[in-house]
Amino acid sequence: MNDLDKIKAKLKKLFALSRSSNANEAALALEMAQKLMMEYGIKRNDVGEFEVIEDTIKGNGNERPPKYEVYLTSNIATAFGCKIAYGYNRGEETESGYYLFGYYGHTFVGLEHRVKIACFIAEVLFRKLKKARSEYTKQLTRVRSKTNKIKRADEFCLGWVYTVIHKLNQFTNTPDEQTAIDNYVANLKWGDKLKTISRSKAAANINDFSNGRRAASGVEIQTGIDGYSNGSLLLEA
Repeated sequence: MNDLDKIKAKLKKLFALSRSSNANEAALALEMAQKLMMEYGIKRNDVGEFEVIEDTIKGNGNERPPKYEVYLTSNIATAFGCKIAYGYNRGEETESGYYLFGYYGHTFVGLEHRVKIACFIAEVLFRKLKKARSEYTKQLTRVRSKTNKIKRADEFCLGWVYTVIHKLNQFTNTPDEQTAIDNYVANLKWGDKLKTISRSKAAANINDFSNGRRAASGVEIQTGIDGYSNGSLLLEA
């Protein structure tokens, strides 16, 4: 075994550790793997068999997600070469066969390291968007109708998302990587359709969309080589 083979063997172990339930251990393993890949010019698909996984993050809790939420997750998935769908996740299965803590969410499918980063970015942006929406809604003091306030806040969110997604770096899968992902998706039951809902027609204001764009102008997304970050992924200016 030459030195390069030894490095690849070490990378396989690090990727295995990155699946640890211990978040700190998993993050450290991914960081060490990234440094080795950068130092030796190795890409993830050079290490061995493609690890295709699926992971789900919680949506806004409804059966049909709002348009801006789907717009955000679908663009994140595309940026990291993942497939995505929205549906009900049954949650944890008990010993008696019942399921606990079910929720509606967005499921990403793709290469393991990219799915992990895509989910992390989506979760952080969801939190930032929720905060921005709450702060903007408080400013709509002259809007008496709750329905109109929701519609205007939705338009604000759409502008916010529109600005953020244009900061995403695009990662293209190799033909072999894409084939592995397609084969995995073919065995899933949820298919490839997203349910969407747009509530921002009547009473929407172009100013709300513009305000959303301005509110997101300070959000930066930085991703390093092969989908990993070199430092913080998300920075607030």
